Amino acid sequence: MGNLRGLMQTRLAVAALAVLSSIALLSTACVASGAPPAVGNPGDSSELLWLKAVRGQQAGIYDSAGRQVLLRGTNFNHLGDYFSTDPSLPTVATLDETDWADAAAQGMNVVRLVTNWSAWEPVRDQIDLSYLARVRAAVTAANAHGIYVVIDMHQDAWSKFVFTPAEEICPAGTSHQIGWDGAPSWATMTDGYPTCTPGGRENSPAVRAAWENFYKNAGGVRDELAQLWGFIATEFAEDAGVAGFDLLNEPGYGFDQSITLVGLAQFYAAAIAEIRAAELEVNSAGGSALGHVVFFEPTVNGPFVATEFSADPNLVFAPHNYGESIIGGGIPGFLELITGALQTLTKAYGTTSWIGEYGTFNNDQATGTAYMSRFNRLDDRNPGAGGTWWQWEQQCGDPHNANGAYPPSAEWLASQQQTCTEAPRMNTPCTARSYPRAMPGRLTSVVAEPCGGAVTVTGRTSAPSTAVLWFQSDSAVAPTVTGTGIGGSNAVQSRGGWRVTVEVSGDYKINLA
Repeated sequence: MGNLRGLMQTRLAVAALAVLSSIALLSTACVASGAPPAVGNPGDSSELLWLKAVRGQQAGIYDSAGRQVLLRGTNFNHLGDYFSTDPSLPTVATLDETDWADAAAQGMNVVRLVTNWSAWEPVRDQIDLSYLARVRAAVTAANAHGIYVVIDMHQDAWSKFVFTPAEEICPAGTSHQIGWDGAPSWATMTDGYPTCTPGGRENSPAVRAAWENFYKNAGGVRDELAQLWGFIATEFAEDAGVAGFDLLNEPGYGFDQSITLVGLAQFYAAAIAEIRAAELEVNSAGGSALGHVVFFEPTVNGPFVATEFSADPNLVFAPHNYGESIIGGGIPGFLELITGALQTLTKAYGTTSWIGEYGTFNNDQATGTAYMSRFNRLDDRNPGAGGTWWQWEQQCGDPHNANGAYPPSAEWLASQQQTCTEAPRMNTPCTARSYPRAMPGRLTSVVAEPCGGAVTVTGRTSAPSTAVLWFQSDSAVAPTVTGTGIGGSNAVQSRGGWRVTVEVSGDYKINLA
C-alpha cells in the first residue's frame, strides 16, 4: 500500500494554480486556440503517438503528427471489483495475451479499461500498489499490440457494498437490490436508507443517499476521488499509450437534481484540476507530461452537467448510446433520435464526442447484425472520436448476469455453474470493421461497409503526411487503394485484416476495396 495523502500534499498546494496554468501546459499542441497540432509526417510508423483533444470548430482528438484520430474498440472489465452473488461464480475473466491479440485482430486501437475506486483505494488514503501494477501491466500489454488505453473509473449503482441481504424481506412494491461495483466501503454513506428498490438499480434509496452524500462532499469523499485521479495522472503522466482518463462511469443521482448537477460539475472541475496539477508537478521535476485527454459523461439517466464546468481545452464528451438496445427498444427511430441529441450536446460543450459504451444484447444473430449495421452507419456519418462497445467478456458471476435473479435460487446457481467458462466472450456482431485510424489534418467524411470491407474517407491537410487505415478482411489479397490527392501506399497484413498507410496532400480521398 502507498499513502495517498502523502503523495498528494504538493499537488493539493498547486491545484488552484493548475486550473489557470492548464492552457500553458497544453500550448505545445495549440489546443487552447481550438487549432489542431501542426501536421508532420510520421511515415509508416506504427508507434502510438501522444493524443490531445481540440475544442471548438475543429473539435476532435489529434495525435502529435497533426492527424485526426478515431479510437475504436471495446470495454475490458477484467480488472473490475464486482459484487459476488455466490463464491462459486467468478465475477470477471482472466485477462491474458489472447485477449489483446484477438482485440487487435478485430482492428481495435483502443480499450476502455474498467477500474474501480474500491480496488484503487480500499482503505482511505492508501493506494493498493498491487492494483496499480495490474493496471500498468494492462497498459503495457495493450500498447504492445498497438492499442491505446482509456482508464475508466467505473461504477454501477454506487458500490458493491450497497445491496439487500438475501434473507431480508422487501416491502410490497420493492425488490432486492443486487450489489454492483464502484466506491469502497469507507466512501459509502447511505444514512440508513433502505436498500430494497422500487424500480431499477439506481432507484434504491440507499444508492441515492450515497450519491447525495458524494455530491455534497460529505466527509470530503468527493475530494478524495478527485485526489485519486491526481495520483493516477502522476503514475501515467508520461505514457503516450494512455489515451486519457474517463472520470466517472454513468454518474448516478441523489434525491435533489440541483445538488446532483452542481456536485457533479464540482467533482469534474476538481478532478481535472488534480490531473493538471499532477502533470505540472511531473514537468517541474524534469518530466515530459504533455497532458492527457479527459473524458466526461452525463448522469446515468439523462440530466447533463453544465457546459461551463471547465474551460480546459483537452476535454471530450463521452456519453453512452444504448438507443433501441437498453432504452427505447419499442420506439422506431429512437436510435436516430438519441444519436442526434448527443451530437447536439457535443456541440454545446464545444468538444468532440467519444461513445464510451454501446451495443446490442439480442441473442438472435440476424437481429443483432441489423442493429449494429445501423448503429455503425450512423456512427460513420458523424464519427466524432470513435467509441468502445460493451463488453468484451462477461463472466457468469458478473452482476449483469445475476440482475433479476437475485437472491439466487439453487436452480439458477446450478445452471450458471454449468455454463460458466474462462472465456465468456460477448456475442456482439459487426464489432470488427474497416475505418480510418489517423487522418492528416481534418477528416471530413467516412463511408464504410458496416461489418468490414470497403471504406472511403475524405480529408484535408495543410501539409503532406501519411494516413493510416484499418481494412477488415480475411483475404490474403491486399486491398486496392485508389483516390485523389494521394501518393504511395503500403498495406501490411496481420490477423484479421490489413494496416494500410497512404501518402496524402491537400484535399484527398482514399478508397479501399
